[in-house]
Amino acid sequence: MRFKPPPLQRGIEGDLLLTVPSTQYPYESGPLRAVTGPTIRPGGLTLTDRALAVCSLAPGAQLLDAGCGPGVSVEHLSSRYGFAVCGVDCSPVLVAEGLNRNPALLLAVATAEALPFADASQDGILCECVLSLLEEPRRALTEFQRVLRHGGYLILSDMYSRDGADSSLQGAVSRVTVEEWLSTHGFATLLWEDHTPLLKELAARLILAGGSLEGLCCAANSAGQRPGYYLLVARKQ
Repeated sequence: MRFKPPPLQRGIEGDLLLTVPSTQYPYESGPLRAVTGPTIRPGGLTLTDRALAVCSLAPGAQLLDAGCGPGVSVEHLSSRYGFAVCGVDCSPVLVAEGLNRNPALLLAVATAEALPFADASQDGILCECVLSLLEEPRRALTEFQRVLRHGGYLILSDMYSRDGADSSLQGAVSRVTVEEWLSTHGFATLLWEDHTPLLKELAARLILAGGSLEGLCCAANSAGQRPGYYLLVARKQ
């Protein structure tokens, strides 16, 4: 069944009007958006391309971007690689922003923990700088396992604790924990790369812009901790 985003109303000037209340997430506007641009994550599309180089995905493959923001990766994956891409995000503001920029994008308001897709309907799922922000990350992994076809790829990029154990960093867990979660949910890790320098670069730029890392997982309780940033590619077994 083809994915159909829920309809959004249009105003007199043709701009999209949301029919659901807007929650003001820190990453919807402000210094973080000014520094990161529309990708809203360390590394931007460079890490996305790096991950795809590990995956054997042919043009026309069905991909889902879980936590797509304004749909920059969705647009990139479609135009550069020829994939059939859908995106979901919990922020109505960001979904509307993406659809105003490109009405042809397949974007909808939904959460990673409750994906509006059929079982075994996707060849790949991207979840970029999102998993650490979720209240129930393991529930999202259950959804990813359900929606992916056998042999489908899962691409994650996110914060993690470099201290070797789960820490007080908000949402960040250790590499061991991430890989244990994946194994428990039927995934085999193909690639793990540390890209912490990209996180440090983003942090420095945010400070210079008068902002903070609010909106990313290390916004709170990070004193004395060593946050890192990883790129991971796994495959459903």
